[in-house]
Amino acid sequence: MLKKWGNAELEHKPGVAVAIIYKKRILLLRRRNIPFTSNPGIWSLLTGGLKKGEAPLNAAYREVLEETGINGNHLKLLSKPLKASITDAVRKKGRWYNTFYVFRSDTNVVKLDLENSAYRWAGIGELKEGDEYTNIFMNVKGIMKTLKSAIDE
Repeated sequence: MLKKWGNAELEHKPGVAVAIIYKKRILLLRRRNIPFTSNPGIWSLLTGGLKKGEAPLNAAYREVLEETGINGNHLKLLSKPLKASITDAVRKKGRWYNTFYVFRSDTNVVKLDLENSAYRWAGIGELKEGDEYTNIFMNVKGIMKTLKSAIDE
């Protein structure tokens, strides 16, 4: 489906956004600058698209495995699903209507895939509105509230 955003027509796609917490720190991935990735160069929470007929929670587990190498056996779901709209702030080519999940991981070992060039574990205080990662999310306040609640568990 195409929608207008300013002067651009953007394709709207369903997907997932995932925060992974390890010892009160949140995994951020740096998006690689290659043609098929959105938001190249931006530090981001994990994101990905849904395959046809795939449930959002299943997509979240699949994307975590694909992008970080962390198996679902290492994850515990901490939050109810939250709606999160994400835009391609760099290329301005798309908007994704994502379902946002927060997982706790019992491992901090990450094996990046081709989509990402680096990773880091950030404290909640490092994630501020207006920083690189937040400019792609349309509902930052809801995401931050969910993250703080999950970290404080």
